[in-house]
Amino acid sequence: MSYPKKLAVALRELEDAKVNKINAMPPPYIILRKLGIEIVPFHYNRFSSNFIIASVWFFPISYLLAFWHLDDVSNTTIFNVSVFSGVMLGLCTAVYYSNSAKKYKLSTWEQL
Repeated sequence: MSYPKKLAVALRELEDAKVNKINAMPPPYIILRKLGIEIVPFHYNRFSSNFIIASVWFFPISYLLAFWHLDDVSNTTIFNVSVFSGVMLGLCTAVYYSNSAKKYKLSTWEQL
């Protein structure tokens, strides 16, 4: 089955399971799709893929916010805090989507 058809089936399954729309299609997902990247919806993605996407997505945001607000802290400290916060957000996001897929008894991407 082609990617657009699988995506339509996956979004229908998420809607039928009453998954909140912002959880089914969060902002990073929407942006990546608009850039033309054929990304699997997070509920159907592997744990490691969700971890990497969320960590990489949040790291620059965290770095810029910390750099902007913390004038008297070294760049190394800001970088370390940003890496840590990116990893923690990535871990929490990956755990959430993994548990959510199990809770709603969703199919795997390959089964669609």
